[in-house]
Amino acid sequence: MPLRNGFATLGALTAAVLILAIYLLLHPDGSVLALLVGSVAVLVLISYIVAANTATSAFGEFMRGWLIGLNAVLNALLGYAIFSHVIGPRAGLICAAVIGVANLLTALGPVSQNGVYQAVLGYMNWFMPMSWLIVVIGAVFYVISFLLHLVTAGRVEYLKVQSVGADWSTGTLFMRGGLIANLNYLDTAFNMGNFSFVDYKSGDWHKDHEAGHTLNLAAFGSVFHLIGAVDENALRGSQAYSERLAESNSSTGGSNIPMWT
Repeated sequence: MPLRNGFATLGALTAAVLILAIYLLLHPDGSVLALLVGSVAVLVLISYIVAANTATSAFGEFMRGWLIGLNAVLNALLGYAIFSHVIGPRAGLICAAVIGVANLLTALGPVSQNGVYQAVLGYMNWFMPMSWLIVVIGAVFYVISFLLHLVTAGRVEYLKVQSVGADWSTGTLFMRGGLIANLNYLDTAFNMGNFSFVDYKSGDWHKDHEAGHTLNLAAFGSVFHLIGAVDENALRGSQAYSERLAESNSSTGGSNIPMWT
């Protein structure tokens, strides 16, 4: 299916403007922002379901953009709230604007499919508050796997970290083997933002596909990532909405939604 950039852009701007307007009308403070984040998390779930079931239509493209817009505005609002306390209000505002705009641009196919932009986007997960939950969990998984490997001196096959690698074009680190990777019942690979885990029985690193999830995280955020995991593992498998997006970083055609290629 071809991307419909106009519909996606309209969806992204509609979501961003709407949430920003609600935030400003509610006399913005920390409690309002926290309430807004929680409310949008529920909205992302509903929007994911709608987008997944309309993905080949113009409205489905509007919903893809809508999901991007929801993530972008929360990245900007949370980014300002956090960074303004660290580097000052003016610098915090600039950082928040850069993060929000960079996120919004993923709605445009010519931008999202650009290799340079993808490199910037992948590394920006470290600065996007809406990505932090998954990135932090991924980092913890990485450390746990390494520690168990060291404690057992690599002598227990199931706990042994066989090798590590990276997709530097998106800033995604890979670990083959280790406890967390080997818990994957599919014996393949899975992604936790900038950290990906490859089962020791897997015949492939799955780098392009898992890097697609890194890009997905930056575009859609942690809630989307978790919903996608449930969709893949409990419902639609490789036809899960998040999978169709991520797989476009690996191959074209089929049921892929060509967001990244």
